[in-house]
Amino acid sequence: MTVWTDYPPYSPVVWVTVAGIRDSRKRWTYKLTEDRPGSPKDGTIRDRPIPTGKLCHSYAELCVWLYAYGCLPPPPDYFTPSQEEIDEGIESILRRVTSSRRCRADLNQAIQTDRLLKDH
Repeated sequence: MTVWTDYPPYSPVVWVTVAGIRDSRKRWTYKLTEDRPGSPKDGTIRDRPIPTGKLCHSYAELCVWLYAYGCLPPPPDYFTPSQEEIDEGIESILRRVTSSRRCRADLNQAIQTDRLLKDH
């Protein structure tokens, strides 16, 4: 039995596709989209545009982008595949991250952090 939950329309969501999960965590990539990948509305965030399919090459870079779009990044383990997903031999997983009102990060701070990441 599968149970689905309808999420209220007032909760902005960012979908994160984690690819390369069979490899070491250091090689994982994170792709951000506003709409669930493959849905008819798959595209960009209207209020704070994420480039379609924004690709991050590390968890730290993912956090910068999530903060920039008003999302409190979940802990790294949130993106770890379940044992069932591993047993199924999947290549990537999809996780939902909800925007938080208390986490309307200062975009300038996020940009500064992104610059620091690129410098190191």
